[in-house]
Amino acid sequence: MKKILQLLLLIPVAAISIFIIILIAGQFGVYNFIGEDYDTSPPTGLLQVNGSEITIEQGNVNWEVKYDEFVKKRVDNIQTFAQKQKKIDLPSGEDIGFSYNADGTVLESDITVQIWNNNKKESITIENNTIHLPNRKGTFILEINLVAEQGTVQYISTVNFK
Repeated sequence: MKKILQLLLLIPVAAISIFIIILIAGQFGVYNFIGEDYDTSPPTGLLQVNGSEITIEQGNVNWEVKYDEFVKKRVDNIQTFAQKQKKIDLPSGEDIGFSYNADGTVLESDITVQIWNNNKKESITIENNTIHLPNRKGTFILEINLVAEQGTVQYISTVNFK
């Protein structure tokens, strides 16, 4: 009977020891609790225009892909960068959709939208992933900023409001 009691007292000690080993191994990336490896790269930005999806290029990026491991991209001149992208035709004064495609989870996101015209930035309303385009014609730089717990991604393109 005494040996059984001694064995029963060892069970909690052994369980706690195993739990601590698993936690330590998880901190160093040795063990994955779920057994899956997620792609946590910066999300792809997508515009929905007249039933079509258009990928918009990433500008400045500072995105955590793993603990203390970041994807960083710096665009020194947004106007030069935007001019190198394929120009996107958008319907003036209408609503278009914006979404991001993330293989991992994007936590607590906030999205802002601006257009640039002759070095002047103007905010555009975005509600429920719908961008309300201004009612004017011409060529502008479209800037969409995604801010999430993992970091920031800026999407940039030259657009032509028709």
